[in-house]
Amino acid sequence: MVKEQSNDFLEERAWLSSICDSQSTEELKNKYDNWANNYDTDVQKDWSFMPSAIAKTLSQLLPDKQCSILDAGAGTGLVGEALAKEGYTNLTAVDLSEQMLAIAKEKQVYQSLHQGNLEDSDIFSNSEKFDVIITAGVFAYAHAGEKVLNNLFSVLKEEGIFLLTIREDYRQEMQTALEQLSWQLVSEEAFPIYNEAKLMYLLALKKAIIINS
Repeated sequence: MVKEQSNDFLEERAWLSSICDSQSTEELKNKYDNWANNYDTDVQKDWSFMPSAIAKTLSQLLPDKQCSILDAGAGTGLVGEALAKEGYTNLTAVDLSEQMLAIAKEKQVYQSLHQGNLEDSDIFSNSEKFDVIITAGVFAYAHAGEKVLNNLFSVLKEEGIFLLTIREDYRQEMQTALEQLSWQLVSEEAFPIYNEAKLMYLLALKKAIIINS
């Protein structure tokens, strides 16, 4: 019975195993480029609650609607749409996939959109710092790890808010990296995901003020 449920689960979400089995950044980019036109429909069943949950959490932590927000791994702009509905206007999108960003651009909620690899620290070399950084569906197997976390931390303002989603199994792998950075966990929610006995966490961390000695 369990095996049958697992098979049904994978058949309904063939995209999930395909994406998480990517062996290189280029392969991952190509898969997202090819998926872009169907992405919103495919993830609707499992993921539709998360963008609004992110926007609501941010509104509780930082109600200033003019704050600068980096949607890192913005994809097709689902989070940007939810933020715009909450009244946030100063949104920047970055994503690996040009085709996903093309869909996001059509939603007309971002002030600027940039294609780039979050593992490449050069894309942030001339960047402003942000009040908020959001990574939804970014910290996952075959997607992003410690290097991306450190790159994003570097462009988060002091006392800025970092919102991320992460599955419980990958959170265990990232826990040391998360704890090494100078921030404090200020919000945590857990949601069942993919009809499994697994949880997806929505974490909010606040960057500490750096005091130079």
